[in-house]
Amino acid sequence: MNLWIKGIILGFVMVMPGMSGGTAFLIFGLYEDLIKDLMKRNIKPYLPLIGGIIAGIFISGMAFGFVFENYRDATVSFLLGCLLASIKSVLYGCPKMNGGFLGIAILGTMIGAVMVGEPLSFGGMEEEVSFLALFIGGALATAAMIIPGIPGSSVLILMGVYDVMFVSINELDIVNLLVFGAGAIMGTVLLLNILSQLYDRYKAKLSYFFAGLILGSSRSMVPSTLSVPIIMVFVIGFALVWFSSNRQGGELEAA
Repeated sequence: MNLWIKGIILGFVMVMPGMSGGTAFLIFGLYEDLIKDLMKRNIKPYLPLIGGIIAGIFISGMAFGFVFENYRDATVSFLLGCLLASIKSVLYGCPKMNGGFLGIAILGTMIGAVMVGEPLSFGGMEEEVSFLALFIGGALATAAMIIPGIPGSSVLILMGVYDVMFVSINELDIVNLLVFGAGAIMGTVLLLNILSQLYDRYKAKLSYFFAGLILGSSRSMVPSTLSVPIIMVFVIGFALVWFSSNRQGGELEAA
């Protein structure tokens, strides 16, 4: 499979809450070489991969935007299932919960619930998100999504810019996309090494904290109505990420 095709698949993975881009890199056998080359600022061999990722993000972003506009509750329910199931992969390999870890998780949940903002809208936004939020969101999400087990899209949900980016993709808002892209470049160049070292050193504490953030931020994805189809879509999204995390766990062990 060439890098372009792998990039398109990675783009789809990165858009979905709960899916770890870093783990996908491991599955495709790209992670170690990619990290080494990124540290050396050697990106030329990965230009086809980057192009594929961008294409995958745009294709999946437009698809999700269309589906959300027409089936809002079903889409939110699916994404909620994906998001909650991702806690399994975030906590993979961590020690069992104790009082300290529980406190960290509760703190993360409270912060996530406060920070996440309004429910996803994917359109008709009355309040514009600042360029600073887009820039920081791009930096943190990109750096986080390269770390195996961490879903970068969850960072965007936490910061309240996940739906904004979908709208920007659908409407080809060049300014928003450029600001986000600039943040993504900074996250890759400057923050990746720092976050990787912190995660390696404080993996358990950060994992429980991030699991709490995910749980707290999920309040932005509660559907407005409940029905059997809505619940079924939630179960499908949950199962998709939950069972894919079994594959992710195997890849993390192999790494």
